[in-house]
Amino acid sequence: MPAIADGAGPAPVTTQHNDNRRTGANLHEHTLTPLTVGPTTFGKLFTRAVDGQIYAQPLVVPGVDVPGTGPRDIVYAATMHNSVYAFDAHDPAATAPLWRASLGPSAPLPDPQIGPSGYRDIAVEVGIVSTPVIDTARQVLYAVAFTKDADGHHHTLHALDLATGQEALGGPVRIAAEVPGTGEGSSGGRLAFVSKRHIQRAALTLANGRVYIAFAAYGDRRPYHGWVLAHDAATLALRGVYVTTPGTRMGGIWQAGQGLAVDDSGCLYFMTGNGGFAADGSELGDSIVKLTPDLTLADWFSPYDNAALDARDIDLGSAGPLLLPGTSLLLGGGKEGKFYLLDTADMGRFHAGSDSQIPQSFSVVPSDGNRHHIHGGPVYGDFPFPGGPWAYVWPENAFLSAYRFDGRRFATTPVSTSTTTDPAGVPGGSPGMPGGMLSLSAHHTGPATGLLWASHPYRDDANQAVVEGILRCYQADDLTRELWNSKMNAPRDDVGLFAKFVPPTVTGGKVYAATFSGALHVYGLLARP
Repeated sequence: MPAIADGAGPAPVTTQHNDNRRTGANLHEHTLTPLTVGPTTFGKLFTRAVDGQIYAQPLVVPGVDVPGTGPRDIVYAATMHNSVYAFDAHDPAATAPLWRASLGPSAPLPDPQIGPSGYRDIAVEVGIVSTPVIDTARQVLYAVAFTKDADGHHHTLHALDLATGQEALGGPVRIAAEVPGTGEGSSGGRLAFVSKRHIQRAALTLANGRVYIAFAAYGDRRPYHGWVLAHDAATLALRGVYVTTPGTRMGGIWQAGQGLAVDDSGCLYFMTGNGGFAADGSELGDSIVKLTPDLTLADWFSPYDNAALDARDIDLGSAGPLLLPGTSLLLGGGKEGKFYLLDTADMGRFHAGSDSQIPQSFSVVPSDGNRHHIHGGPVYGDFPFPGGPWAYVWPENAFLSAYRFDGRRFATTPVSTSTTTDPAGVPGGSPGMPGGMLSLSAHHTGPATGLLWASHPYRDDANQAVVEGILRCYQADDLTRELWNSKMNAPRDDVGLFAKFVPPTVTGGKVYAATFSGALHVYGLLARP
């Protein structure tokens, strides 16, 4: 990512949740603060029509030199109709895209090959499901499209020129891979990647000169496995493959759209869903996994109750890992509603009977008979709060909460909690999958400038349904202070249909919100009357 100068415009947002540690934080936001965001000062500025649902987090790059136009700050949006749009990030009058690229025919739903009978996790069609990633050095956007044509179902990696949308780097490249394995779907001791059985939901990751692409399944329809593929960022050639369960089943990597995390040495971290497990690390369902840059297994952790998680469909991998800045620690949690704090230098592997071998584990919501799945992942405010920085999480059917980190462990009692729950706004509301999808903005490490942004369903459960959404903004150092939400002035600011698992993108005084309503909304400070 290029250096960011104060006052130089929007900070680039080139990957899901802002950086490869997946902090979800933009600490270079100058315009939006608790003093400027409120129902009379902040709202929807304009909307951009697109041709499908948006499952990908919008990305922003300032100063792209567009031929015939000159430098423009651009917001990129990818749709399930397999389109990528480049819009002017600021100008309400620039309604037409600077360019639009079509990456092939999407797969209409229902499709007898996609998911189990009655599959409703995705509606309408399958196209670009994951958040693309941008390489500002090469000036390209990488995206994976899912297509259906006369040859069947395919995943294809594209590299699009940021300024024109034209294919670059010799692309596109159809995704294919095969590894040794005897697990479900194997033949003759080999496992082949089968596109129609694998969803590419986790955001793309750019690191080590490679684009990493992870896969899970459509509604657990078997046979499938968790795959990670590494493609050369310069040539798009396949450079490495890792499979989570080569001798058994499942173990998908979906993370509710979160990308793989990357540490300073280039090692990769991800969390897997239900599947086969072996205590020697050869099968890693319901685990947190560390790979070297060339996709060799380096270390891992799995909870002592792995078998129970698998049996009860309580994916550990319903969210992705967060690497805590300035430490060797990783924070993650999934459908069990429990946080695990790991030391990446020694992740703990498996310990029968307890998780006492890791630094910490604790439930983020007391047991109350409701499900409290964590989706997407927490976000991290590296602020000089008394006692240490805060991590924020919003499980389903619960309150938005922040937990204080003292540099070694988290306090297990929230330091701040919202008074609104997901989705009904009051405790005891209807079930609220998936909880709040979060982003954080602030001016450097000044906690008084911090804002916590959340997108979640408004009234209904979004599990296997398309429902109404809401966007909220809280004061980051006091979550009881909700400064604004999109229902305070619904005729002006309404979100429309909730974009499941997609956090808002906050940069340059704007908030870019994906929807399932065929629209990208742009919010910001309103003109004074």
